[in-house]
Amino acid sequence: MFSPKCGGCNRPVLENYLSAMDTVWHPECFVCGDCFSSFSTGSFFELDGRPFCELHYHHRRGTLCHGCGQPITGRCISAMGHKFHPEHFVCAFCLAQLSKGIFREQNDKTYCLPCFNKLFPL
Repeated sequence: MFSPKCGGCNRPVLENYLSAMDTVWHPECFVCGDCFSSFSTGSFFELDGRPFCELHYHHRRGTLCHGCGQPITGRCISAMGHKFHPEHFVCAFCLAQLSKGIFREQNDKTYCLPCFNKLFPL
């Protein structure tokens, strides 16, 4: 009756518990809100009052690289409605990094100007 409630299942916490995000949790309830995996490294990300693993936190925030699928934590390029690590924003044909924001798009793929002109002549 007087025991604190678990932040995950809302049942009383009577024995082993974790304290995180200003509440207590049964160890089995403190998991990623999407994949339900425990935080083996002890590291988690909070979003809207729920814990998430790094991958699902960035997925929900829209900060996964469209090129490699990994979280973007540093510099980012936004193009074609997606986000990329700078090193993954490349020409679909020659794989050269597209720098200075100059590229052409065809069928949802990016191309440097020389490759675009070679592949799609006017």
